[in-house]
Amino acid sequence: YLFDSHAPIKELPCGHFLHSSCFAQYTRYNYTCPVCCKSIGDMSVYFKMIDSLLAAEAPRLPPQYASQTQAVLCHDCGRQGLASWHFVYHSCQHCRSYNTRVL
Repeated sequence: YLFDSHAPIKELPCGHFLHSSCFAQYTRYNYTCPVCCKSIGDMSVYFKMIDSLLAAEAPRLPPQYASQTQAVLCHDCGRQGLASWHFVYHSCQHCRSYNTRVL
């Protein structure tokens, strides 16, 4: 059990806990809480990189998808909204996070 362990634990910004060693290993490849899926840290620089990538891709997007939108749920703010169509990245219209899933 997490709280019966003698190993150090870490509280995530969302209020969930992980063993510190598990956190170090987990965050090598993941940026969201394994329980609630909220972002673990400040992802603004990463999200701006995605914005730049999408801006560069926009001219190559097939015309039939240019005006399409998709309903998404944001794991960071918890709100639903519409995002421009893309096969991978969907930005939350409320908080600009890319930590979303298509509904």
